[in-house]
Amino acid sequence: MRVGGKKGFTLLEIVVALSILSISFVALLSAQTRAMIVSANAMELTGAVTLAREEMERYHIKPLPDPGVSEPKKRDDYPEFTWVTEIRETPVNRAFEVTIRVFEAGGKDKPEVVNLKSYITK
Repeated sequence: MRVGGKKGFTLLEIVVALSILSISFVALLSAQTRAMIVSANAMELTGAVTLAREEMERYHIKPLPDPGVSEPKKRDDYPEFTWVTEIRETPVNRAFEVTIRVFEAGGKDKPEVVNLKSYITK
C-alpha cells in the first residue's frame, strides 16, 4: 500500500524481484555446469573411439598376431587411455574376430570406455 501517492517500487517488490532473478541465475549456472560435464564426456568418448578405430585399422593393414589377449598398451598421443586387443578364431576359415577394448589410463582394472569389434580375414 502506497502512502501519499508516490511513484516507485517498494522494498518488498525489489526483494521479490531480486529473489526471482537470483533463482533464475542459479538455474542457468546449473545448466551451464551440466553442459560442460556432458561436453567433457563427449570429448573423452570421441578420443576413445578414435583410438580404437586407429588401432583396428592397423590390424586391417598389417598381419594379425596370434590369437589371444594382448597386454595393456598405451600411446603418447592418447595418454588418458590404455587398450587391449583380443584376437579369436572363428568357425569361418581364415576369419578372425578382433576386439579392441579401450580403458581409462591404468589398465584393465579401470572402467571400459569403448569396445570395438571387427572381423578380419587373412
